[in-house]
Amino acid sequence: MRKTNGIELHSFYCMNCGNKAYDLARPISHRYSKHHRKRLYCPWCKMTVNCIECRNDAEVYEFKEAFSEGAYKEELQECLDYINNSMELIKG
Repeated sequence: MRKTNGIELHSFYCMNCGNKAYDLARPISHRYSKHHRKRLYCPWCKMTVNCIECRNDAEVYEFKEAFSEGAYKEELQECLDYINNSMELIKG
């Protein structure tokens, strides 16, 4: 993605709908692993889910291929179950 003054913009793609949720600035000096997961609110799904971090066009392509093959379905369900259980504990 774009590099600016020690910062790169990385794209986060929703594991539920496959759309780009956000671009977030990341310091170049601190790298996360390939396809890092981050829990974010998806503006398309209107829910909080794990999103996959893509640092460049090749990683976006890999995500899109894996998403179309259904590679994230089980992980998505585990994420949603965890979020729902956490919300139930908070509500008491």
